[in-house]
Amino acid sequence: MIIKILNYPVAKRLILLIIGDLLIVNGSIFLSAIIRLGLSGGWEYIRSNPASFALTGLVFIFTFFFSELYDIRRDFKSVGNIITIAFASASAFIITTFLFYISWSLRIGRGVFIINGVLITLFIIGWRFLYSYLVDQPIFKRHVLIVGAGWAGKTILHEINRSKKSGLLATGFIDDDPAKQGKLVDGFPVFGNRYNLDAVIRRNDIGLVVNAITHEKHADLIKALIKCSWNGIDIVDMPTIYEQLTGKIPFKHINDMWMLHVVISKPKVYGRLFKPVIEAFFALLLLVLLMPAMAVVAVAVKMGSRGGVFYAQERIGKDGKEFTMIKFRTMVENAESGTGAVYAADNDPRITKVGRFLRKWRLDEIPQLLSVVKGEMSLVGPRPERHVFIREFEEKIPFYAQRLAVRPGLTGWAQVKYPYASSIEQTEEKLQYDLYYIKNMSFILDVVVVLKTIKVVVFGSGK
Repeated sequence: MIIKILNYPVAKRLILLIIGDLLIVNGSIFLSAIIRLGLSGGWEYIRSNPASFALTGLVFIFTFFFSELYDIRRDFKSVGNIITIAFASASAFIITTFLFYISWSLRIGRGVFIINGVLITLFIIGWRFLYSYLVDQPIFKRHVLIVGAGWAGKTILHEINRSKKSGLLATGFIDDDPAKQGKLVDGFPVFGNRYNLDAVIRRNDIGLVVNAITHEKHADLIKALIKCSWNGIDIVDMPTIYEQLTGKIPFKHINDMWMLHVVISKPKVYGRLFKPVIEAFFALLLLVLLMPAMAVVAVAVKMGSRGGVFYAQERIGKDGKEFTMIKFRTMVENAESGTGAVYAADNDPRITKVGRFLRKWRLDEIPQLLSVVKGEMSLVGPRPERHVFIREFEEKIPFYAQRLAVRPGLTGWAQVKYPYASSIEQTEEKLQYDLYYIKNMSFILDVVVVLKTIKVVVFGSGK
């Protein structure tokens, strides 16, 4: 989700990666048929089974996406990446085999199928190595000048340096503070002040200027930035590029007017009209399909410890409205009788053995599908919180109340990007992801969150 028009090297990199994968997948399909059946026989075989080969290609591409092999911030030369590619290819092979058995008419000959899987795996690994070399070339690099060498400027400098594969190269700063000019800030030079901006850009081949001044800007600086923009230099504010690099909103570096602009400019048709209907339909379908699994879980909870099967708790939803959220019970009965409202911690003794398993695989959340059907929750959104915690967080964390602008979700961007929060600091970190979701809420982002959630559930990476 970091592809924005301002950061065109990122878009170039991803397009290059996807085109390469498509060529490899389609080329491997053709080559595997030729190796097995000869040139004329292989070509005729592909012409006779277009749907089968198209399905194979789609499954591989989808599995690569699911395995985050299109995250251009990854190091594609690492051993871990090779293992991920091999695992993704094996998964695609298994999924395709299963689909072929469901529809026998789609099946591909075993020899062609196996050769195709091997070729795709080997070629994708080689392509990722070549890609890593190509994106290090100057055409994919962009020099960045940061206006403001204060807290916000140093924060975005850190994120640019940390995002090695973003295509951005920090060059230095512009700052009006005479004490900083000609000095190094976090190892990067402060070239001058606002009056040197145009000359510094030309001298250092700057392609992107980041405005990291969060307080009121001098009129001369605004004029200089406007002139740079007219001369073809992209100008972006610090929160925007931070958002693109991290998938978070830096709430400590924004103000009320920035948030107001986001709310006013955000299209609301999807969130208000389509999202509730689509999610209610799928939630109802999932409830029906998961009835057998829910019955098994209910028996396990009942046999695992004393108490009821379900745990009901009042949570705060959209616009501060209360609703009753139902989960499978994962803690001992009356777990908060002696402590009051507290976060569940790692190795919390109140969590039962069955509960620990349910939490790991997120099975305790299934009953919340009923709240989605009723319109109290969404499938995707910020997690619903208790009133006692919301009151505390609103006092301590700026913009926390913005989470209540949308319906809470069964899963969310913060949930797939960050583990459970058990402190104010961790809650602040998750809020940055929640604000990102609220600002960028769309059907595509919801699909990405659902796919990542499936990955969490399949691999049991919950807590």
